[in-house]
Amino acid sequence: MHEIRVDLEKNRLYFTLGRINQADELAEIVHKMQKAVHQLSRGFTCITDLRHYMLADGLSENFMRHCQEALWDSAIGRVVRVKAPERTTPHFPHEHQSLVWPAYSVASALSMEEAETMLDHSV
Repeated sequence: MHEIRVDLEKNRLYFTLGRINQADELAEIVHKMQKAVHQLSRGFTCITDLRHYMLADGLSENFMRHCQEALWDSAIGRVVRVKAPERTTPHFPHEHQSLVWPAYSVASALSMEEAETMLDHSV
C-alpha cells in the first residue's frame, strides 16, 4: 500500500508507505514520485508517513534511494518523516553509510498532525 499526493497550495508532497508485497510496486512508487515532484515548485516541503512501512521478504529498499534522489534533484526543501513510536533505528540501510544520504535534512515526528505543524510553522 502506498499513496503519493501533492498539495499545490502548500507546495507539499505527501508520501505514505505501508506494506509492500511485490517488486512491481517498487517501480510504480518511483515512477509516481518522479511524476509528483514535477508538479511542485523549488523548495517544496514533504511529509513521509512510514508508520506502517514494511517490505515483504526478498524485496530490496534500493527503490527508496531512487525516490530520495528524485526529491533532491527537484530541489526539495524541508522534510518531516512520520515514524512509529517504537522505531529507534533508521528506516533505510543506506542511511547508515558514511556518505550521508539523503543529502537533505529529515526531521522526525510521531503523527501527521505534528509533521504538518512542524512544516506549517517552520519549527
